[in-house]
Amino acid sequence: METQKQENDILLDFSGFEWVSFIPGETSVDDICVMHVKGEKSAIINRIIPEQYFSPSYCFQIVNKGFGKIYINNEEYDIKANDGFLLAPEFLVKRPSDLDRNIDMYILATSRKFMKEMNPQFPLSLISHTYIHPVWHMNAQAVQCSIHYFELLREVVASQNRTATMFLVYSLFHFLAGDIANAKMRAPSMSRNEDITGRFMHLVDAHCEQQHSLDWYAGQLCLSTRYVANTVKETLGTTASSFIERALMQRAKTLLVSTPMPIQQIADQLGFQNQSHFGTFFKRHEGISPAAFRKQQ
Repeated sequence: METQKQENDILLDFSGFEWVSFIPGETSVDDICVMHVKGEKSAIINRIIPEQYFSPSYCFQIVNKGFGKIYINNEEYDIKANDGFLLAPEFLVKRPSDLDRNIDMYILATSRKFMKEMNPQFPLSLISHTYIHPVWHMNAQAVQCSIHYFELLREVVASQNRTATMFLVYSLFHFLAGDIANAKMRAPSMSRNEDITGRFMHLVDAHCEQQHSLDWYAGQLCLSTRYVANTVKETLGTTASSFIERALMQRAKTLLVSTPMPIQQIADQLGFQNQSHFGTFFKRHEGISPAAFRKQQ
């Protein structure tokens, strides 16, 4: 059944990370944050994040100790020590539940802008498996190596050395790519539907600002539009067209909230014929105009 956006769904502004300031001892810089969450910090995070939201960017988390449940794209996952999971743009996420009071986790969150600045194609090549299987079990050595990266990143991010930060994030994800590849070999093979849906999600993330038509994505996959529509619906529980439109709305909201760009310029960047068409699209989904939405923030 298609997931309908609820009133309590919000767009977390990972380009600004203002919410991090509510967590004692944690800071963020520009469009990246690295956190070590344990004990009371996990309870604080659960209080400030909404019950359900669409992920606007990339967020990698690793569980060092403890256990709990997380809900990603309407699937429930039990998480435990040595588990890693990756949230990508447009993932539907529900607040973690049944968290162990002794949970100990590391979190790296970066904006889409940061990832593209680091390497425009890098995120897409890294997370092909995690679009469909976002949680994987890591070996103990990989976890400890990742923790070393996290601790070093915390220091470098705090020093506001962007070049070093990008280098370390790039190195960490290269390291994780190997562990994800091993997890992929250990896990059951993806079905054809999962593979098609994963590639479709990749394409939307890379091209939704200029390509709004499902026909275009089907052409890139060398499949019929009807086949892609049925496959995505069966796999995700939401229509392919609504997935494209949701991605486009998230880009629009991010630009309206985090940049001073004129609305006409935003409409141009997002591939709309003119500002009027963009306004009609935005109001159909949000109930208010882009200008009104910007004023509310």
